[in-house]
Amino acid sequence: MHIWVVLFVLYFGLLGFGMFYRQQTMRGPWFFLLRAFFPNWQFYHLVGPVPHLYVRFAPADGEWGEWQWIYPRQPRTVWRLFHNPWGNRDLALQNLVDHLSSDTKELGEGADASHLVSYQLVCRYAQQMARQNMAQANQGMCQLELRLERPSPHGLISSDTVLRSPSMPC
Repeated sequence: MHIWVVLFVLYFGLLGFGMFYRQQTMRGPWFFLLRAFFPNWQFYHLVGPVPHLYVRFAPADGEWGEWQWIYPRQPRTVWRLFHNPWGNRDLALQNLVDHLSSDTKELGEGADASHLVSYQLVCRYAQQMARQNMAQANQGMCQLELRLERPSPHGLISSDTVLRSPSMPC
């Protein structure tokens, strides 16, 4: 029991240290494996464009459909205030899209993102969403697009395509 208290204090000590000591961003393969435990606080830095995931699909013998915004949300209920694993899963998926946007930004313009783990996970998520929307078709193709959008109460101010995947089987 004593070791858990020490780890707990150490964890929050490192978080507190990171809040006040901001000289450089932590990078590296080991931090990448642990970043699921650290929240993405970039949305407090400044107001800017938000990464959105769009997916389109086509049956094996058909034409491409319209781009559909994939933004997972669960209906709110009192029960989900106490037990909400589906909402946690949806937050993790949206956090994955945020990480892909950040990783793509770090790569630079024109770089190939297909080797990124976040890209491969988002591709699998897009394929899953396309399969759900193509329930009547057995096979088809899908494609994902990552856009940085500036929303406003009256609609979108701007929308810039950051990444578009090649066609993938679904």
